[in-house]
Parts: sequence; C-alpha cells; structure tokens
Amino acid sequence: MPRETIKSLRRTLELERLETRRRNALFLSAIRTNDLREVGAQLYRYFYRYFGVNRGDITILADYDERDFYDRIGWTPRQEMPSISWFRDQVGKHRDYLKSLIAEQIFIGYSPESEKAIRETFFTEASMLECMITKRPRIVNNVAQELSMEEIAQARGQRTRSWMNWVVLHPENTKLLAKMHMSFSQSQQPAAKELARRLLPFEDLLRYRILHTRDFRRVKYLSERDVLTGFYLRPMLAQRWARFVEEGSLGGGAVITLGMLDLDFFKRFNDRYGHDVGDAVLKRFAQAVHSKLRGSDVFGRYGGEEFMALFPGAKAETVRSILQRIHDSIKDVDFLPASARARGELPERLCFSGGLYTLRLRPGAPLPSFDEATKAADDLLLYCKKSGRNCCAYAGSSGAIRKYRFN
Repeated sequence: MPRETIKSLRRTLELERLETRRRNALFLSAIRTNDLREVGAQLYRYFYRYFGVNRGDITILADYDERDFYDRIGWTPRQEMPSISWFRDQVGKHRDYLKSLIAEQIFIGYSPESEKAIRETFFTEASMLECMITKRPRIVNNVAQELSMEEIAQARGQRTRSWMNWVVLHPENTKLLAKMHMSFSQSQQPAAKELARRLLPFEDLLRYRILHTRDFRRVKYLSERDVLTGFYLRPMLAQRWARFVEEGSLGGGAVITLGMLDLDFFKRFNDRYGHDVGDAVLKRFAQAVHSKLRGSDVFGRYGGEEFMALFPGAKAETVRSILQRIHDSIKDVDFLPASARARGELPERLCFSGGLYTLRLRPGAPLPSFDEATKAADDLLLYCKKSGRNCCAYAGSSGAIRKYRFN
C-alpha cells in the first residue's frame, strides 16, 4: 500500500477517534444533568461542528392528550395528510392551544431580536403542528425554490439557505416529544436516510434526557407539593421561611407574615357527601387562592383542611386584604354536589378562618424559629375558631389581638 494512502488512512482514523471522544464526552455530560437547556446548548455546539448548523432551536412539548388534540383540529390519522395551507389555517384558529403545549423552547445561535421575531410569528406553531401530525422530519434543501414567499422572507431574515425539522417521538405512544430545528447558511443536499443515520444517536439522547428529566421533575414536584391542591408541603414552607428571614434580616426593617388558615366546618363535606366531594372543595379553594396571591407569596397545605401561607414584605393588614379577596371569590359558590342539588337540598357555602403572625426583622433582635412562628399563628387561628369563625385575627401595634370578620 502506498505511503500516502497509509498516511491518509491514519489521519482518517485519528479524526474518527477524536470525533468519537467528543461525542462520548457530549453524551456523558448530557446524561449527568437534568437541565434541558444545557443539553440543548451542548447538542447544538456539537451540531455546529459536525453538521455545519448555523443556528437552531428545540421545542419540547408537554404530555398532551392526543385524542383531544385530534378532536380540536378536526383531523384523524385515517385521513390524508393535509396541505401546507391547511396547517396555516389551523394555526390561526388554534395558536393559543398550540402555544400551551410547549413545555420549553431552547434557542441556540439567535440574537435576542431574532428570537423575539420568531416568537411573534406563527412559524414555530405551524412547524410544530406539522410534525405532530406527520410525525416525520421535514427537509428543505433550497429555501428559495421550496417555500412560500412569506417563508422565504422569514428565512432570508435569518440568513437561512436550507433547514430541517427533526422529530423526536415518544417510544411508547409515538406522540411528538420534541422538534429539533436546524438552520444552515448554505444549501444542503442531504438524503433523508443519511440524515437519519447521522442524527439517530442524538435523537435517542434527547428522547432519553426529556423522559428522565420529566420523571425527575415529577418526583421533585411530588416531594415538594401536595398532589391535590398543588400547594407546597410543610418542609418546603419551613425552607422558604428560613430563606425569607435570612434575606430580610440582612437588610433590616423587613417584615414577613405567616398565616394559618382553616376551612370552617369542612368535615361536613366528607361526612355528608363523601371524600370525593371533599377533595373537589379543596381543589376549588386552591384555585381561588392561586388566583389572588401575589407573585412573592407562598402557600402550603399543612394537613387536612388546614393551610399555611407566607407573605414576605406584607404586614397583617395587607394580608387581611388578600384573604378578603379570596373570601370574596368563594363566598357565593355553591359547593353542593349535583346529585344533592337534584334532591332539592340547600346550597353549601364555604368560609375559612385565619391566624396571622407578623415578624418585623430588626438587626440584633432574636428571631423566632419556624415552629415558634407557626405556634403563634395557630394560637390566633384558635382564637378565631372560638369567637365565631369566618374571620382572621392578628396582633395590633399595641400587642392586643385584633379580629377582622370577612364580609
């Protein structure tokens, strides 16, 4: 064998070994993290070098109901594949729904202005819809010859000569898990089979990472939150309290209010109508709370029908107003189950009581523990229970207990 041929083979083997090491390092790093954005960035850094990708994005979908999806758009897999114009029409009708299915979108290589422009168009939702239905990649080798005038203008604005959308399907039900978009600054002529061969390992990696990250987030969610209401569990409330107190005490002069809330006479729902009705009442109460809280407030389920809330930066009078808004949103709701209503039974209303403990953070002043603050709020809650319910109680500036009845 000629010497030059041997040298060429050696160079080729060395490049292949280098590429294998790079890819192994990429896969090892991606498997170790649950940060999908970091995985996406790592993938595309590799794609830039390996595939000549100019820029791209990864659209990760939530776990959607595929039957509901088909019902909404009026199409089933038994029908013929729709036209491009049909996809555009459907995006116009269902864009909000399609946007709600996007769990995460990772842009790589775009300027903030370019990313903003893409988000404001319908192209992301249109290509996602196409992938959800066809479940096949779409490869555009020459933008100027294969796209509409509107798409060509968009592509030119992104300096794109060719692009492809690559699908990542769920291994069990073939629903779309993610769509990888790759943009090239030069026209490409890749064959679909060759692309499939080259991209398959990365598709498998992204599928694995999405599913495991989703499982990780689900487990983390269950460890932190109550499944029924979505509120935090007690250990998370204790952590948040400690963090608020630490951050507030550094600056001095800050306040935080801890509230203990209890649904009045809640036991009757379980005893009269069953625990499923009781659960429905708790869910409805949780929805009312979520809609009225400030962004900084933290709400938790303490146990049964008892709840705890942390209101950083808020005195008791401010919290009292928040609780009044929650009360207003549920006071006229009839919680009677439909079967009992059909029998002519009287409406069931819901109210609650609350004890509010406010901590003023002063430099050098002793700080109560989470358990001590909880006990102080709980004592005020007990005062409400003994004095008529449907109210909240807190200590005034003089230290005397003040009671506020919800109206």
